[in-house]
Amino acid sequence: MAHILAPSSQCQVRLSNKVAAPVNPMAGKMWSSLVMKKRGTTKGASKFRVFAIKAENSTINRLDNLLNLDITPFTDKIIAEYIWIGGSGIDLRSKARTIEKPVEHPSELPKWNYDGSSTGQAPGEDSEVICDAYTPAGEPIPTNKRYRAAEIFSDPKVIAEVPWYGIEQEYTLLQQNVKWPLGWPVGGYPGPQGPYYCGAGADKSFGRDISDAHYKACLYAGINVSGTNGEVMPGQVGPSVGIDAADHIWCSRYILERITEQAGVVLSLDPKPIEGDWNGAGCHTNYSTKSMREDGGFEVIKKAILNLSLRHKDHISAYGEGNERRLTGKHETASIDKFSWGVANRGASIRVGRDTEKKGKGYLEDRRPASNMDPYIVTSLLAETTLLWQPTLEAEALAAQKLALKKKGLSKLGLSGQKSSMASGASRSASMLLLIVNILLYFIIIVIASWAINHAILRSHEAASVLSIPARIFPIFFPMGNMATGFFVVISLLAGIVGITTSLTGIQNVLVSNAANLHAAASSSLTSLALTLLAMGLACKEIDLGWTDANLRTLEVMTIVASAAQLLCTGALHAGAEEAEARRRILG
Repeated sequence: MAHILAPSSQCQVRLSNKVAAPVNPMAGKMWSSLVMKKRGTTKGASKFRVFAIKAENSTINRLDNLLNLDITPFTDKIIAEYIWIGGSGIDLRSKARTIEKPVEHPSELPKWNYDGSSTGQAPGEDSEVICDAYTPAGEPIPTNKRYRAAEIFSDPKVIAEVPWYGIEQEYTLLQQNVKWPLGWPVGGYPGPQGPYYCGAGADKSFGRDISDAHYKACLYAGINVSGTNGEVMPGQVGPSVGIDAADHIWCSRYILERITEQAGVVLSLDPKPIEGDWNGAGCHTNYSTKSMREDGGFEVIKKAILNLSLRHKDHISAYGEGNERRLTGKHETASIDKFSWGVANRGASIRVGRDTEKKGKGYLEDRRPASNMDPYIVTSLLAETTLLWQPTLEAEALAAQKLALKKKGLSKLGLSGQKSSMASGASRSASMLLLIVNILLYFIIIVIASWAINHAILRSHEAASVLSIPARIFPIFFPMGNMATGFFVVISLLAGIVGITTSLTGIQNVLVSNAANLHAAASSSLTSLALTLLAMGLACKEIDLGWTDANLRTLEVMTIVASAAQLLCTGALHAGAEEAEARRRILG
């Protein structure tokens, strides 16, 4: 919930209906609205009490009557308030228009432009901007973050997962003239944090009337508010589905602006309005998908957290201006530079509730967004990162290793560890390349070895006629080689057959990229390596004995090259298997 644990709402003007001593009743229609009654007679210590009297014909009362005027008995016309986000990305603008009759849906309202040059959204020579907001040519303007969000939330994968959001909007109310938190002494500070969170009492709770008015106004307007938090910056909006959550936050902010305008106070969404030993103001975003809410959802949550860790910088850059003053690692925040997560840990980037861990399903809480974040960006970015974005194996493995070390109590990887992780992270690409090279090499080996055996079979019948039993029954004769040639050719053929088979299955296993498949690929690759090394040893023996045919010399070279390639491939596959195993441990 909200986390500025200090009185920071507002000083209130209250209408008193009690006096210290009996006074004559004032006429109900009396014009005067101010009475000053002197208390005590001590010289130099005269005190006065001020009472605001709401007279029926006072200016304030007449305005109230007009604002609450019911026009339905006299006309079918309605007043439509057009609301849009200004050029800063966090300011709200609005203007009203008369509509001839009531409408059932906003789509029935006519499009209406505004002066974009006065809101910092268009040049003066082409300043008309459609309210949604688009250029006259129909292109979304840069500050129209809803357009991109709508694209993400209309993706079939996102629609199928029905993302839910509960957004905790924190804010600070300031005194209008001095821009100092209301309830704080001007130029001074209140007592230490502690009694203000969900507190009650005039010395602990400030601005409850504005908070309650905002709460009821939001419910009246159809905004899905699930609750408020007393004096840790109220309140929470949600749960809402998809882009509705962002729509509701922006509308609730507008309503709050109008309420604070009437109360004569200033609304601040600054994430750290007052420097010092105080909690900042955030916009914690609770998030879940259909898969997270179903049985086994905790594993889906952990996979989503892994994705979020890989895009930490992307999220931070989009989570609100001035957030670095709030995310310091203190006051129930994580450091802006480091990603972390934990169960029931409010000092982490992502918090998972204790009930979620216990039930094995539920939601996660992203505690990084600042109070001035754009909900269109935050909600759509969460959906994109966890549902649409696919990390590379290298990046995923590096993140898994970092999270594993943090889980063991180590704060970060050293430089050498990072280099080693990045090097081993490239194993998938290296394995694929080496497996393809091996297929070509082993194919050449099979062709030459098969030719040599076929040639030997044709010549062995003649040579065996002069041999005695048992050599005559099992002749080994290679007329183009030496005494090692027969052994070398046979083992080379076996190595080629096994090598090309394991290379083909290895490619399939690498494409799957899970721990079991990569371990299988690494094991079979080791078998191929053993046979190829044996063939290479016999090739060396054949070379040592003397002259061989040109085809056999080619076979010798191919066998030696294949041995080196198979050795590198085996090493790359084992590195990939270790990465996959580290990922599996992180993900449970």
